[in-house]
Amino acid sequence: MGMITVKQIADDLLACNVMSCEEVNTIACEKVEQEASRMMIYMILNKGSEACNILVRSLEKHNPFLFHDLQGYCTTGQVEQDKLNDLIQDLKYVYLSSAFQKYHPLGSEIDIIFDLGTAYTDVLLWKKDIHNSRKGQLTLNVLLEELKNPCIIEGEAGKGKTTLLKRIAVLWASDNCSALKKFQFVFFISLTSTRGGIYETVCDQLLFEQYPICKQDFMKMLLAQRQRVLFLLDGYDEFKPQNCPEIEAMIKENHKFKNMVIIATRTESIHKIRQFGSLIAEIGDLSEESCKKLIKNVLTNKLADGLLNQLKEATSMKNLMKTPLFVIIACAIQMGESNFHPSTQTLLFSTLYDLMVEKNRYKTKEITENHIMLSINHCGDLALDGIFDQRFDFQAEDLADVKEEVLLASGLLNKYTAQRLKPTYRFFHKSFQEYTAGRKLCKLLTSCQEAEVKKGYNYLQKINTISDITNTYFNLLLYTCGSSLDATRIILDFLKRIDQHRDISQLFSLKNLALESKYTTAPENVTETEDLNKTDRDIFADCVINFFYESSSKSALSRDFEEFFCGKSIYINTQNIPIYFSDFFKYLPNCVSVLGLIKLDFFGNDSPNKEIDDENVEDLQISSLKTYIPEKAVSLFFNWNQSLRSLEITLQDFNKLKKRDIKYLGKICCSAASLKLRISNSAGITGTLNAVLETCENLQDLTVESTPLTVEDEQQITTMTKLKTLHIRDLQSENLEGGLIDGIKKLVNAEGLVLDNISMDEGDAKKIAEGIRNLRKLRLLYMNHLTAIGDGITYIVRSVSDELSELEEIQLVNCCISSEAVEILAQNLCNLPKLNVLDLSENYLEKKGKDAIDRLVDGLSVQPGIKVLMLPWGDDVKVCLTKLLELLEKMPQLTKLGLRKWSLTDVEVRILGNFFEKEHLKNLQHLDLSMNCATSDGWLSFMQPLISLKKLISVDFSSKQDWVPASLLVCKLSQVLTTLDYLKEIKVTGWKFDCHDLGLINDAKVNCRKQFQLVHS
Repeated sequence: MGMITVKQIADDLLACNVMSCEEVNTIACEKVEQEASRMMIYMILNKGSEACNILVRSLEKHNPFLFHDLQGYCTTGQVEQDKLNDLIQDLKYVYLSSAFQKYHPLGSEIDIIFDLGTAYTDVLLWKKDIHNSRKGQLTLNVLLEELKNPCIIEGEAGKGKTTLLKRIAVLWASDNCSALKKFQFVFFISLTSTRGGIYETVCDQLLFEQYPICKQDFMKMLLAQRQRVLFLLDGYDEFKPQNCPEIEAMIKENHKFKNMVIIATRTESIHKIRQFGSLIAEIGDLSEESCKKLIKNVLTNKLADGLLNQLKEATSMKNLMKTPLFVIIACAIQMGESNFHPSTQTLLFSTLYDLMVEKNRYKTKEITENHIMLSINHCGDLALDGIFDQRFDFQAEDLADVKEEVLLASGLLNKYTAQRLKPTYRFFHKSFQEYTAGRKLCKLLTSCQEAEVKKGYNYLQKINTISDITNTYFNLLLYTCGSSLDATRIILDFLKRIDQHRDISQLFSLKNLALESKYTTAPENVTETEDLNKTDRDIFADCVINFFYESSSKSALSRDFEEFFCGKSIYINTQNIPIYFSDFFKYLPNCVSVLGLIKLDFFGNDSPNKEIDDENVEDLQISSLKTYIPEKAVSLFFNWNQSLRSLEITLQDFNKLKKRDIKYLGKICCSAASLKLRISNSAGITGTLNAVLETCENLQDLTVESTPLTVEDEQQITTMTKLKTLHIRDLQSENLEGGLIDGIKKLVNAEGLVLDNISMDEGDAKKIAEGIRNLRKLRLLYMNHLTAIGDGITYIVRSVSDELSELEEIQLVNCCISSEAVEILAQNLCNLPKLNVLDLSENYLEKKGKDAIDRLVDGLSVQPGIKVLMLPWGDDVKVCLTKLLELLEKMPQLTKLGLRKWSLTDVEVRILGNFFEKEHLKNLQHLDLSMNCATSDGWLSFMQPLISLKKLISVDFSSKQDWVPASLLVCKLSQVLTTLDYLKEIKVTGWKFDCHDLGLINDAKVNCRKQFQLVHS
């Protein structure tokens, strides 16, 4: 109530003989007003009801506002409800107002106004899972019906995130959406200009200061209304949590507020909040129809027809027009420049840039041309420095050397002064700042002045990693290449150097998840490091193709690009083939021919628009009908006049495969000298696989997963004598006479054979054992999860160890392997001189396990080149640990070790820790010590030695039973994890962490900028 009011009331109480002078002095000496108020109230409460009445009357006299506010809490609450009703109406008035719905798409300095009602078009949203994979499409109405809290809307710049959130606010205000009627209040907040708390921000952006509802009432309302309040938080990528911690808490600790939240953020920033999202939706591309609708709604008929015709002719712009922002810019430019001809993003922004500068020169006619050019040049420096500092807000001191009015008049910068002590300057859009920076970098790199060139190269030297190129500075380099052919050549030379000197530590970035999820999984025999490199090359190559397309260089730099693309791999998702691939194949055929691998995915889950009952209709009719294999993919490969090195094709989720699809597939396959084919979850291919394989003459690698096969299909596989690798997974149908198992012996050129989780009994295993004796070139044999083959595994092991001297990798996981089979293998390891991978995990050797492991360790002494060693378990096998460690001392190249279910106690774990501390296994990347019997003491002693394994990528310390780790162990674990630079995953299933434990580990992870994933119960 304030110290003055307290003293005034105390004087009244003294005058009425309610309080003594000593009591009044005691209150007056209290420095903290809250304590003084509390002390006075406690004194009066002990003096009876009449004393309380005197205090209340004094409060009414000296602070009537507080008196009436407090009185409101004691009455019926009708006044409070009236205030809430007024708040609802005020919010609706804001959202339906012209100020909210009409905006300047190019900044307030250019008097072009769009209306939300006409500029908004229905968007397509992709629901995403925790792995960042798309799991289905959503419309806005479905999103609102299925809304979960918090909900994150992600999208690239200009995808329409702000417009979408504004649309939700307008729908609520207009009562036109049933899904929004459950919300009493909807607050649209721009996170770029938050201040103070939630209340202050709401008043600042939507209401006014001194709003009739005070902050205390407002916050109580939020708590009381719970999920009847919806916050629309726009622009998390530009949000500074320190400006408004309450909003940050609402997102990351939503359980404290319980209000519904929808947050919009750019894709590159979603990693900051992805873990908190209950529902994540990505804004998809603007459809062609929506693009046309938007153009027609925004422009007059004449201008709309002109722009649509230009876009139809400039096919390269179709990809750009999938982003609403660029459609808006194109429309705005069309309003002021009838001769505009779009081609690339850079050209679009270049036209916009020149338009903004030239059209507004009249505003600065009193300023000399020299000052204008200096100011515009400094604007480029400002943009470029901002990109490298990740800064998008600028202060007055940043413009100290230039004429502020030049940049404001041209619209290159916007100035924000409302509710600020100091003005803030921003480019009208982050993408425009990136373009301006790229334009400036191009000018520096291609300058005739040595000082400017040196300055440009100094900027490039700040880009150190592949992740920097594919994420942080991608758009900067894109616009630099788009601005000049010479700049493109310089950037390409720079990219080659980065590619040649990169380090594996550069690849660990959660920002890459969105791109990584596009690519197919690497074969199981590839190590984690190799897999990451391959995925990284895919991303990097795709990035450089974008730079090529943006440069509009066509064939001019073909030889320069060829050196980069030699041996690289690229990925093409045929659901949406980017336009830049067409130009890449057309203008850089020499680069396509030197690619090491092209990955091509086809999906059959989307049914064609039309079904054909008669497959023999005229060719002209057929060409007009949809197929699962898109004609665009056919023309991309079949029209190309040189042979590809290697092509990897995936057919996934096919419920049907037509004759035309098979024909198209054959046209694509014939373009490659080497072909890999992967078929997954495609029951529609059953019975037609034989026809598909007949078109694949150069097939060298075949993978069939979760797809039933007929005997004809299996027989066709066995005739593919050029096959080098065959993978069959998740096939539980009965084995047919004369099928794959009987014909496996025909695949004499096979170098890899993977049989995983397929139906196979002991008799089948014996046939396999006999058949693989003919596969003398076999280097890789994986037979996993074959739980019904019984003693058949013994026959397989005997054949393998007797006949297949070229074998490099053996994996027999969970396949009934017995002590006898292990002893046979141990005895004949000398026949396998090239063996470097031996995985016998998930096999129980029973009582004779100790003897079998002992003999296996003896046998491995002749295999010093082993890189992967995953051992089975059995009774008392832990007694072999000391002998095993003596063997491992001679295997410094070991990268993977597994002692799962070895019943290791604290004693054995300490022995193992002492061994690792001596750094005998410096190259170890994967360690599996799961399902053992160590306690907190044992694991605690193991933490320090773990630091010696500096190259660890994954570890598994999972336990058989749930248990609670000691606090000291959790602390030590969090410290150790932050020292392992390459760690990607740690499994501790069974370890029961509480929220404090998880918070400690996560804080250590965040503070040290680590990217590992903790898998726990």
